[in-house]
Amino acid sequence: MKETERSGLRPAAPYAMSVYHDREHKEHDVGVEVRMCVEGDYADTEHVRSKTVPAVQHASATYKGSYEKLGGVNQAVANWVCDNGYEFDGPMSCIYHVSPHETNDPNEYVTEICYPVKKP
Repeated sequence: MKETERSGLRPAAPYAMSVYHDREHKEHDVGVEVRMCVEGDYADTEHVRSKTVPAVQHASATYKGSYEKLGGVNQAVANWVCDNGYEFDGPMSCIYHVSPHETNDPNEYVTEICYPVKKP
């Protein structure tokens, strides 16, 4: 965040998102990429890279509350994908519509769980 503050970065959306590159749940050494939508073009820095991400079809659910229950939300979305004839098509992600950045009350967090999907 310090690097993005110095660049004068202008967010295009009021949220951040994380993309999880590991195929299974991990407690340590998680392969995670943090993204934010921005307006304009910016030079890459040591830890921040600019890129355009193509649109993809997602199965998703939006949840309000603490992060403790996100495991169940993830399972519900994954079950829907399997039950409705879709296949997973890339790493899952979370969009943090309301996060600890906006509130200190975990009950106010709003998180969207997203799984890229395709029909076989």
